[in-house]
Amino acid sequence: MVTGDFPGWLRRIGGGAGCPRELHTLHSTCDQHGMPNILELPPEILELVFSHLISTPQQRRDPLHLAFSEKTTAAPWRLVCRSWADWLYEHHLYRTLTFHSASRSLAFIDHLTRRSQILPRAKCEYLEVKNLWNVEDPPKSRPEDAIDSEILASLLELFSDTIITLDLKFVEFFTLPRQAIKAIGCIKKLHNLHLHPQEFLGHPELTAADPACLYSLILEAQGLKSLKLELPVSFPGKRDLMAKIQYPAITHLEVEINYFDPDVILDITIALRPSLKLLSLQDFVQRRDCEPLLPVYETLKETIEGLSISNSCSLTTIRHLNFPKLRVLAIHGWLDSFADLLSQGLFSQSPIEIIAISSSLAKGSTCDFTIDTFSHLPRLRKSVFMNTEPDYSPPNEYLIACEAHHIKCVYVDHDDLCQIMKL
Repeated sequence: MVTGDFPGWLRRIGGGAGCPRELHTLHSTCDQHGMPNILELPPEILELVFSHLISTPQQRRDPLHLAFSEKTTAAPWRLVCRSWADWLYEHHLYRTLTFHSASRSLAFIDHLTRRSQILPRAKCEYLEVKNLWNVEDPPKSRPEDAIDSEILASLLELFSDTIITLDLKFVEFFTLPRQAIKAIGCIKKLHNLHLHPQEFLGHPELTAADPACLYSLILEAQGLKSLKLELPVSFPGKRDLMAKIQYPAITHLEVEINYFDPDVILDITIALRPSLKLLSLQDFVQRRDCEPLLPVYETLKETIEGLSISNSCSLTTIRHLNFPKLRVLAIHGWLDSFADLLSQGLFSQSPIEIIAISSSLAKGSTCDFTIDTFSHLPRLRKSVFMNTEPDYSPPNEYLIACEAHHIKCVYVDHDDLCQIMKL
């Protein structure tokens, strides 16, 4: 239990140079008015203190990692008083939820529906549902305790006014019945939709997913801003009709290209082109022939502002193209000389302001790195190192080149393109 002199306790948890400005203001207020105890904290200050406690240099921005820290920190705080217990229940205890079995999902649904209506209502902003199995006539070897569309719809209904990110992991293949698609469409604040494969059981009696499923889902979820696809999907390629259809204003598309026919990626990018500004292409195959993806880049070259790729080979196909709005380029790995890569026309012709590279790979790219390596990027102002540890330092060659061209080195503990765009 947190007790004792409140101003002194607050200084111990965060009164130093790294303390948020609002907490410094609170120190002064406490000193002037002699606030007697911690229970008088207003909710907005309590939120700042809690956020400060769960933020450490070692944490990742992944909400699933952050959720564990939130829950372990919230547990003892709930013992302080009833008002704190209610506040933590409503705002933090269920902010991120993961379900992987039908039995536990049903137990949770039953628990919340039985909870008194006068008690605070739990809020979930990030919902991850694993082990999804939506086959109406399943084979005998269906996954144990799998979550079906009816259970999924019930979970979504519980938090239909608070979910921001929905992360779905499917067994075998992607498919959703109309009931589940409607439930997703009813989520008022849904901005981010992630579709992942969990496992492929290889049932020969199962047919391919409904080619209209993703199409129907996108049209239903009109508030979407980000779409992440890491499993095979189909998309009706009626390109002559796409201009007449009201798609959601999705600004960020992430695709795992190992699972995709390039024509499907092209159809999706054509549909989303009016709003699409960020493109992330993940590829675990080295030296892949990226020529089939050229139409995708050509479709987006006039509007794309941020591009994230797995390795430098992906740029070979597009080095002759001009991207007049490209501000941020993130490269997670390369197989060729990084210095040679930066000398390509793509960089000198595009207004690139930020280049982000994987911190783990930076040390292997310095053999031909010179003080003039960045000379082909006249607008470059920041070099971002992704997924860094607290004690990370880039090779000296990078630091010298950045200093010579007045480029700021930035270190982040993630590889989120949307966050890097804000730097």
